[in-house]
Amino acid sequence: MNVANAIKIIPAWILLGLILLVGCSRLPNFSKPRVEATDAFRSSKVISYRDLTVGDFHAKVLPEDLRSNQQDLNAHTSIAIRTLSGAKYVFSLQGDDSSQLWCGNAEKLAFEAVMLTEKSWWSSTLAKDKEVYVLQHEQIHFAMMEVAARQLTRRVTKERAQFVNCAANIEDVKDKMSAIVDRYIAELENETLRRHEEFDEATSRLYAPKVQQKWFDRVMRELLELSEWKNIN
Repeated sequence: MNVANAIKIIPAWILLGLILLVGCSRLPNFSKPRVEATDAFRSSKVISYRDLTVGDFHAKVLPEDLRSNQQDLNAHTSIAIRTLSGAKYVFSLQGDDSSQLWCGNAEKLAFEAVMLTEKSWWSSTLAKDKEVYVLQHEQIHFAMMEVAARQLTRRVTKERAQFVNCAANIEDVKDKMSAIVDRYIAELENETLRRHEEFDEATSRLYAPKVQQKWFDRVMRELLELSEWKNIN
């Protein structure tokens, strides 16, 4: 007798966070992009990728470990990659009475970039004539994260077969699938950090609107090229 009537559906909730800072003459440790613990983001209000405004920065103060450097910062932006709603893992019991296995697969696994508004800070002392430059800078960071999210969606869609795993215990299947996701996230994390830091090195050490505009144009082209991987659910 075939057994396939036991099915479990689990939301696939994954969050990768980066803290992105700008506003210093060089890039000391406090101002470099870095990975933040995911638990810190779960209660924060977010906005999906769009054009930013100064009003999107809701944090009243910097995190405690950055307050001593406040005079060196123009903005502090928290941006994350998360799964789109509808993404899920589906587990089913396969086989017959003598041999049964739990098998799992990912369905509608897609990603988006979000800004965590309550953890993003804007300097109240920033000169008005610098606002456009700084806001564009933060927009580029946001756009690069959306590019990374779409690239991740494209990759997991094309490599969906890798998520199919079976084991006698459903927990073992979950562990195998989690390991695959962890690998994808780790690779994305490393690539993304390098790119954000390269951008900051080129534009945060001095006022370089022409250089920054080239970055902006490049990232906008990338978003357009990846438009089919936006909101694929």
